[in-house]
Amino acid sequence: MAELSNYKCMNCGGSLQFSSQKQKLVCTSCGSEYTVAEYEAMLAQSGQAQYQEKKDEWNINEEGLVVYECKNCGGEVVGDQSMASTKCPYCDNPIVISSKFAGSLRPDLMIPFKLDKKAAQQKLSEHVNKIKLAPAAFKSGNHISEIKGVYVPFWLFDAYVHAGAQYEATVERKHSDAQYEYKETSYYDVMREGDMQFMNVPADASNKMDDALMDSIEPYDVSAAVPYSSAYMAGYLADRYDVTPEQCVGRADQRMEQTAKDLLRGQVKDYSSVHEKFSTFNKMSSAYKYALYPVWILNTVWNGNKYVFAMNGQTGKLVGDVPYSKGKFFGVLFGLLAVLWGILIGIIAATGHLAATGIIGTGIVSLIVALIVAFTLKGGTKSVHKGSKALDFVVKGSFRITNRYDNFLRKTVDKKAKQQNS
Repeated sequence: MAELSNYKCMNCGGSLQFSSQKQKLVCTSCGSEYTVAEYEAMLAQSGQAQYQEKKDEWNINEEGLVVYECKNCGGEVVGDQSMASTKCPYCDNPIVISSKFAGSLRPDLMIPFKLDKKAAQQKLSEHVNKIKLAPAAFKSGNHISEIKGVYVPFWLFDAYVHAGAQYEATVERKHSDAQYEYKETSYYDVMREGDMQFMNVPADASNKMDDALMDSIEPYDVSAAVPYSSAYMAGYLADRYDVTPEQCVGRADQRMEQTAKDLLRGQVKDYSSVHEKFSTFNKMSSAYKYALYPVWILNTVWNGNKYVFAMNGQTGKLVGDVPYSKGKFFGVLFGLLAVLWGILIGIIAATGHLAATGIIGTGIVSLIVALIVAFTLKGGTKSVHKGSKALDFVVKGSFRITNRYDNFLRKTVDKKAKQQNS
């Protein structure tokens, strides 16, 4: 029988919620405070069993649902099979479906919330206001329709890796004499092999969460993680994983492989050009853990469109794409073009060499610079990206080169006749 833990104050019977600021369970009625360890010890002594699964002839299992009866108000709590904790929809009492994490589903670790709802709202305001091309109406009329703290399930992958790569590299040198300009190109066969260790490469394990959104709020400080306790979830939502580690490991491997390539490529220096011919990636050992990470999800509505933002509940890193104003975009583009063009024409005119070709040339240069600035600002409206690397998860000092060579292959010389002045 599934059992729900309902966190009640031992002094007054009021509801307890986990405070991210105090890192304690706090009574919403009398203000009593308990550490998680203290409360669990008292709860074990009291022998309370406050919530039990409601027996119903309706076969809800066929629809993937679970129904519970809230003994605080008599209401029914309905959730899907992947839901781990929620609130009673009638009395808003925090409840936790403890049995959802029993046995093989119990997380190895979790990171408690360090930042509260007010911090998430403040970070959202700062995020939107710093984006230059965001419409003014969006900044003032972008209303939060929902904000919730969620413990998102993650698989964390560890691996010892041996990787290698082979490159074709060149060194170019130029010199000249009275008649010719010479370019010498030396070709090399280059190889690097190395070992490295990755720890806690994350992959979110919930189909409800956008992978790119979760990747974008990394990293978390796993050294601050604690052993799993359902008490930390009082007042928050949580999901059980519905994506297996076997389904997630490919994402983690791709990130580790790309990082291994980058680290090896960083050891190929002093060449004019480097082209990778092929690479290898082998995990000598690997393991994974099941974790719950704190995330604030903020849903906002503007002009009938929904915008989703996510904030790391430990570090405060907030991401979310926002719309851009076409008027502001073209205002920046043409305004900067006019200013730069005017400055460059003024400089040339001051030298006394102003000509039609100079006017056209400075116009082209000004347009290129203005386009770069305008599109850079437009790119700033996008902060959500899929994780492609795992550099943050390389164990410090673990990377070392185990084999290398730089073999000279051949040299070519190209010469070009100098133009003779008549």
